[in-house]
Amino acid sequence: MKKTARFASTLLCVLSWVAAAQDAVAAERGLYVGGYGGQSSKEAERDFYELFNDDIQTITFFAPTQETTRFDDSDTAFGLVIGYRLTPHFAIEGGYAKLGQVAYKSRSSGNFPQDAGTEDIGIDTEVTGYTVAALGMLPLSRNWELFARAGVLFADNKITIRVTAEGQQFLPPLGSFSAAGSRGSTNLHAGLGISRRFLDAYDLRLEYQRAFDVGDGGTGGKGDLDLMLLGLIVTF
Repeated sequence: MKKTARFASTLLCVLSWVAAAQDAVAAERGLYVGGYGGQSSKEAERDFYELFNDDIQTITFFAPTQETTRFDDSDTAFGLVIGYRLTPHFAIEGGYAKLGQVAYKSRSSGNFPQDAGTEDIGIDTEVTGYTVAALGMLPLSRNWELFARAGVLFADNKITIRVTAEGQQFLPPLGSFSAAGSRGSTNLHAGLGISRRFLDAYDLRLEYQRAFDVGDGGTGGKGDLDLMLLGLIVTF
């Protein structure tokens, strides 16, 4: 939460700087493209990762005696968009985005059936996907406008598992390995932001987005995905 607040504060400072730049013309109809980056955070349940970690230790015949874990549900998000502004108040937009990952790591020491050793487990879940949205715009002046989006995220929810096992004298029963899988989901996607036009053809956007109930039971569980983004749009 503190990271998101600091990030939003930084973006607002950038917007304030741009607001002091020269005046620009009102938003034009037509094709536009752009990109954005920022911070993502998923409402992920840590229990899913803890239980998965326990299951991996069980199937690798490892009994931990000491263990440290780390869980991080925030990451960096970025993507590309292409859209068409039909009227001063309405546009349609599509894009592709990498929306960050949730990372769980466990480092343990303990015992395999015939030897003492260590086992490191990493469980990462990542969301990427395509978006389609309708945007409504509310011009505030020649250069400033508010906008809201409503659409759909066609998400690819990927899970990656990495296990590094070492025995003090013998090779552990299953050794070290990695595995990955993915499942798709279709999720509602909404956002609210403010835009500033400058140099006749460019728009700087500050936007909050949310994708609802992203994921499934096999790839980290469902959870809302929150995004704080800064984007740059070029109109042709």
